[in-house]
Amino acid sequence: MRRSFERSSLTALLAVVCLLGVSMTADAQGRTRGKVMDEWGNGLPGATVLAEPDGGSGAPTTETTDDNGEFMFVGLPQGVWNFTVTFDGYQGIRQAARVSQLNTNRPIEVELPVLPSGGLFRERTEFEAEGGTPTFRFEDDGKFEFEDEDGEGEGTYGIVEQNALLVVRDYDGPDDKFSVTTPVIVEFGDAMFTTMTHAGVTLPKK
Repeated sequence: MRRSFERSSLTALLAVVCLLGVSMTADAQGRTRGKVMDEWGNGLPGATVLAEPDGGSGAPTTETTDDNGEFMFVGLPQGVWNFTVTFDGYQGIRQAARVSQLNTNRPIEVELPVLPSGGLFRERTEFEAEGGTPTFRFEDDGKFEFEDEDGEGEGTYGIVEQNALLVVRDYDGPDDKFSVTTPVIVEFGDAMFTTMTHAGVTLPKK
């Protein structure tokens, strides 16, 4: 009886040790999460995030952001990792972060600058309709701001021949006019860009 009891106790002890070993192995792995956004705080789905160890152990691994622009890496060895984020139409960014035990890492937040597509004005250029609205202001870095009768917003633009493709990134008004995938197209009246047409309204250059 005593030997049987000792065997049972030894078996239970070994099971506990095995469980502790599994737990310690799991604790030696890190988990980190984050979010990829544009410059207006909108999540970017489908962005690629590459994790590479910075001189430590572990192999490079890749994740893709979900519909909210969020991603997660599980099972990374503890240490410093480099996270490279890329997305079509945006400037890639590389960011280092320390990965430690489970659930102890701060979320990684990355903002990707937009790469303008098409031509740009060489200097700030403004158009304004009679009465003051709508108004459009184009910057030389590929960004624009506008105001209409419902509110105001901002985004990016690119000029193709005598048309400009406007992508609204942020809008403050009663209606949600935010759109990433469907640009608004405005037409310029001539090659000198003295006027532009938006929603059937002609806006002279200021």
